[in-house]
Amino acid sequence: MTTMSLTSHCVVKATVSNRFTSVIVKALSSFGSVNNISKFFGLRCSSNYRTAMAIYKIKLVGPKGEVNEFEALDDQYILHAVEAAGVELPYCCRAGSCSICAGKIVSGLVDQSEGIYLEDEQIEVGYLLTCVSYPTFDCVIHTHKELDLYAPS
Repeated sequence: MTTMSLTSHCVVKATVSNRFTSVIVKALSSFGSVNNISKFFGLRCSSNYRTAMAIYKIKLVGPKGEVNEFEALDDQYILHAVEAAGVELPYCCRAGSCSICAGKIVSGLVDQSEGIYLEDEQIEVGYLLTCVSYPTFDCVIHTHKELDLYAPS
């Protein structure tokens, strides 16, 4: 999560990994509200306008080619964002200790450091557990990949 404090005269520098770097030099009054500043940087403000979170686009491709697209906050598990979007995915433990919610990432990045089930080799080839994966970049994920985890290479 990113938190930003602004004084009356400031220089704001924002870097979003692998996307862009921009520098803006203006007086605070020319930005408008904290909400507008956050939107400018692709962030969402919390209700108290004190913190801002990155929003990532997630695209899920199901086993029959069905596509669902939605947004997920940087501190939100992909499975929780899926459910909030009204999409159903298989899950069981919600703790990263089984493989029911396994998917395979086609593009993008996730943080799944809380998971304990997948082996390093499986993670290296793109498998993830949606119940313990946070997006760190826009993602395309193929879902329902539990059986693929056990298929011979």
